[in-house]
Amino acid sequence: MTFNPIDILAVLPEIVILVLAMIVVLLELLGAKREIFLQTFTVIGLLVAGACFILFLDGNRGAFNGMVAMDGVSRFLKILFIVVAALVVLMSRDYLRNSRVRHGEFYGMLLIATCGMMILSSATDLITIFLGIETMSIALYVLAGIRSERYQSGEAAIKYLLLGAFATGFLLYGIALLYGATGGKTNLAEIGQAITKLGSDAPIYLYAGVGLVSIGFLFKIAAVPFHFWSPDVYQGSPTPVTAFMAVGPKAAALIALLRVFGGALPDLVDTWGPVLWVVAAITMTAGNITALAQKDIKRMLAYSSISHAGYLLLAILASANQDASQAATSGLLFYLAAYAAMNIGAFTVAIVISRAQKESNYQIDDYRGLASINPWISGAMAIFMISLAGIPPTVGFIAKLYVFSAAVKAGYIILVVIAVLNSVVSVFYYLRIVVYMYMRPAEAPVKVKVPWAMAYVLIACVVWIMRYGLFPGGQVMKQAVKGGENVIKPTSQVTLTLADTEK
Repeated sequence: MTFNPIDILAVLPEIVILVLAMIVVLLELLGAKREIFLQTFTVIGLLVAGACFILFLDGNRGAFNGMVAMDGVSRFLKILFIVVAALVVLMSRDYLRNSRVRHGEFYGMLLIATCGMMILSSATDLITIFLGIETMSIALYVLAGIRSERYQSGEAAIKYLLLGAFATGFLLYGIALLYGATGGKTNLAEIGQAITKLGSDAPIYLYAGVGLVSIGFLFKIAAVPFHFWSPDVYQGSPTPVTAFMAVGPKAAALIALLRVFGGALPDLVDTWGPVLWVVAAITMTAGNITALAQKDIKRMLAYSSISHAGYLLLAILASANQDASQAATSGLLFYLAAYAAMNIGAFTVAIVISRAQKESNYQIDDYRGLASINPWISGAMAIFMISLAGIPPTVGFIAKLYVFSAAVKAGYIILVVIAVLNSVVSVFYYLRIVVYMYMRPAEAPVKVKVPWAMAYVLIACVVWIMRYGLFPGGQVMKQAVKGGENVIKPTSQVTLTLADTEK
């Protein structure tokens, strides 16, 4: 193995973010107590990391002897993670002001988690995948319990830590079995080639390794039956952390799952495909049905997140089909970007309403009559709920259309029918919030004050949802298609044009 100094450019954004995390923590320790200064400095640092993509990262190749990919998928996801982190920083300052959390520590942990997600999104080696998952997970454990004055936050952290460590054990043991079965290979492309050579002579513990690795990833995306941690952790964690966990880690784990199944295990699709088919069907169904009974909006959104994991697994399944691979990858990327805007916007509204209600535990009843005195915040929440339900002309409808179309192209028609029926079920609990705001009067409606930073977040999310719902063929979709075309895999890919996806 040889080291090429230019490979540093492949991880330059991660290096910038890690340095930024250390500086933010040190600034607070050295006396920079002004919250607005730390927030502004963090956002500027994230913008600098994003500028690295424009100035230095281009092309499509591997780095660090094939352990890291510089391709369309990694660039798209890293930019998305930077945007998500910046939005969460903006929405968190006023929330943290009323807690005992040090802003520098919070932003530092958030940046480290972002770095882990970026590593995971570009990992093309089992060692790099494990490094990214652990960097991300350890920071998330800390963030879940960072409000030490609330027992719910500590409980969420303990549950997440114990179950997360348990799932990591499965993942690591699965990696060890894959390593042994393929003759000491950890690179995903080399593993795929080794499995092709083995053919029918593959040892039984190879399939055990695939199963254990799958368990580790399915836990990270909260797929059934590895979803039990999600509602409790989402409810107990600080709400900005919940918004971050609902978007970033799920996206990073899904892309890693895509690279492993599509890059290393395409020859075993007859083995893992039916299992993932059943998991996707049960995940979307269980998530939607359980969400119907929720009275706490954070738990409702947690089960909603589980159901969306089921929809996204359709793209993973379709990616193993050579004819639908690029459409599935592009649809997955676009869906993740849309999902980020919808969830961050919804959780931002939840924070605003909770602050107005004096920590009301995020009950759905708090939204009664909201539109009568807070029309703007009600309108934003209505857009987020309608988009999550997948109703046109929002971006949620377009995102589902892309993923479902790719799954149909791959031949998963029955699973798509199940997904469409589940989308119909989800309309009930999403629109229930809209009904409460506009059609259920409150005894004493509370005037909601929206801090300027949260207002910027809400405006950005609303504009994103409506812009790409009404005109989905813009720059984001072009980048998603480019990412689908350029993903580094050992299998050949079929060229997908923007015109094909817009059809």
